[in-house]
Amino acid sequence: MYYLSESLARDRSSARYEEAQHARIARRAAELRKLDRRRQRAERNLLRAWQQSDELRASIEAVG
Repeated sequence: MYYLSESLARDRSSARYEEAQHARIARRAAELRKLDRRRQRAERNLLRAWQQSDELRASIEAVG
């Protein structure tokens, strides 16, 4: 009987460990998606800033 309860406890522990591992992977994947969206947004903002800078430079040169 002792062996059975020890085996059940080991199985529960193993299942909890696997669940924790899956949860950790899911959190990392969510964080990666979040960071990727931030990077994409930053790249769009940078491109927009370069375009505005080029437009301003062109208009200043046209006047000068």
